[in-house]
Amino acid sequence: MRFFSSLARLAPDTSLQSQRAVQRNSRTVLLSTLLAIVTIGAFCGEARATVAMLQPARVAAANEPLQITLLYSADDARALTVTVPPTIRVTLTGAEESPQPLDLQREPGVPDTLHVRPGQFRKVRFSAPWPQSARGEVRIDPVGFDASPALVAINRGPQQDAIAQAERAESEASTPAQAAEAAAAVGGPTGDAMSPPGDSLSTTGRGVLAHVSYYEPMYIAFGHNGDTNARLQLSFKYRILMPDDLRSKAFLDNLYFAYTQTSIWDLSADSRPFRDTTYSPQLFYYVPDTGWHSPLFTRMGFAAGIAHESNGKAGSDSRSINMPFIRPTWEFGDLTGNHLTVSPKIYYYLGTSNNPDIADYRGYVDLLVKYGSPDGWQLATTLRKGTKHWYGSVDSQFTYPLAKLLGSKWGGYIWVGYFNGYGEDLLDYNNRQHWMARVGYSIAR
Repeated sequence: MRFFSSLARLAPDTSLQSQRAVQRNSRTVLLSTLLAIVTIGAFCGEARATVAMLQPARVAAANEPLQITLLYSADDARALTVTVPPTIRVTLTGAEESPQPLDLQREPGVPDTLHVRPGQFRKVRFSAPWPQSARGEVRIDPVGFDASPALVAINRGPQQDAIAQAERAESEASTPAQAAEAAAAVGGPTGDAMSPPGDSLSTTGRGVLAHVSYYEPMYIAFGHNGDTNARLQLSFKYRILMPDDLRSKAFLDNLYFAYTQTSIWDLSADSRPFRDTTYSPQLFYYVPDTGWHSPLFTRMGFAAGIAHESNGKAGSDSRSINMPFIRPTWEFGDLTGNHLTVSPKIYYYLGTSNNPDIADYRGYVDLLVKYGSPDGWQLATTLRKGTKHWYGSVDSQFTYPLAKLLGSKWGGYIWVGYFNGYGEDLLDYNNRQHWMARVGYSIAR
């Protein structure tokens, strides 16, 4: 009995020792884990630095190498040692080519490792010749490091060296006067090498989409005034030839085919038919910037060609017109902020046998007036005045980026429209629409 009593007294001591041993082991494991985390963190911090790719010049000469500059900087409060690779890889996507890899060599004289102190940064340049297949606007995507892609216009024209030099001088200029002087060195602003902001449909420049861009606004909107209907419009233009020099003003280098389709959708009628649809193919010459300068305006564009409009119907409902036209466009103010655009489209009618009096209601001029900014709200109004009485129309469209309302993941615009007058569609060109307001969504404006 005394043996078992002694054993019973010893048992708690043995258990307590085991618990203490377990606690000591747990503390040891915990300290070891924390030490490992700190060691790994220190190792990662020593091997990691913030890497950024600087934006290359917007316009590059084809006979000069592609040059990419990486910026290494410390991302914490202690000095870092970073390894610089001998080459980096990017993919080039443009013209009619699918994405192509390109390896760029590190500039001579740069060591394999860099020591970067807190708050310090180091620039390292990599370069490689442009491939022969790279033409027009080319997208550059980094491979193996996190950096935003860049869009560069490759110039293969006879003035490519002077244009690229002026572009670099303009981007490095510290005053507007120096930038203007650099641009004037090659006979005008370098910014006309590419289409205006928002004009391009393809940001990658891959395949046929490199030639396609938006034309008229594209939207769908709904309204009610006695009956409920919707108005929707699709519109694209296609650049037939992609020139070596994107600044070229030559006729064939700036020849476009466009197609616009506008429908009025009757949602109140049985089976909800499309009341009328206007089909409008066009062939025209277009430059967003003519290079003409004046103290009165910031930029002047120009278009001229021939347009066809018809509603595809037969008999008494058939409507069809052909219109040769010219369209100058003047922009006033800061093109990156709120600015004014005035664009009269002047035309003449050919072949109006189905609607010979259309000029009485529509006239010979569409006057487009826009005000707003590329990344903010915009109000665009088209005015028409018929040749008789007070026939004509007012068509206003207000747009605002959805990204500013709902967050950056949203694309397109909220669209609010107002129409009053004659000729919202071809079928009813001679019938008055007193007014119609609609709200909808737009992907291009």
